[in-house]
This record gives sequence, structure tokens and C-alpha cells, in this order.
Amino acid sequence: MYHEAFMGDSEIHVKVAREKRAAALDEYGKGRFTVVGDLAIKAVEQAIEALAALEDLHFHLHPRSAHAGRLRWVKERFPWVSADVDELWGAYGALGYGGINGERARRVIECMERVLGEFERRAGVKFRENS
Repeated sequence: MYHEAFMGDSEIHVKVAREKRAAALDEYGKGRFTVVGDLAIKAVEQAIEALAALEDLHFHLHPRSAHAGRLRWVKERFPWVSADVDELWGAYGALGYGGINGERARRVIECMERVLGEFERRAGVKFRENS
């Protein structure tokens, strides 16, 4: 792979999304449920940034509105993943602030995998190493 200084924005976001996804799966497997929501949402955010960068959109450049911009963009471009995206964002706080519910963490992992799978299928960008 290219040195990061020479990689395009989209490629950098894809790399980070893959790493965050792998970390979420690893933490889930180790029973560290409180961090699963954070890592899963970060994986999806990076995937959104990667796809948006293909359209020359860069939400991360405007931190105050990045979250809202990503949500709006993904719901416009991929409306069929809206429920999963909402579940991810809803679980983020529940798991990150004292939640140790393995069931909720499992649902978060499932949502993350469905969203990334749809991005791969419809946009042709590979976010999951073994898909």
C-alpha cells in the first residue's frame, strides 16, 4: 500500500474504517462491551467519510457539523441503512457510559456489519477484509 502521505483521502478513510472495524470485533470477542459502540460508530463514520470523499466531500474538515453532515449524507445516499445507522448512534451512549450489555453490543456489531456490507455492495469499496 502507498505511504499515507501519498494516499488519497478516500483510501486513508478506508484504512481507518477497516482498523476500527477489526478493533470493534476484537473488543466484542474479548467481552469488552463498553468500547464496542465507540469503535463501531467510528468504523462507520470513516466508511462514510471514504465514500463522501469520492464526491469531494470532507465532513471531518468541519468538526462542529461533521456528525450531522455524515448522517444527512448517508440517509440521502443509502436510505435503506437508516435504521441500522440510528441503532448504532443510539447504542453508542448506552454502551459507552457504563453499559456492559453483551446483547446490545452484539446488535451494534450486526448493524455495523450490515452498513459496511451495503456500502461495499453498492459502492464497490471494500471495508471488510474477509468479505
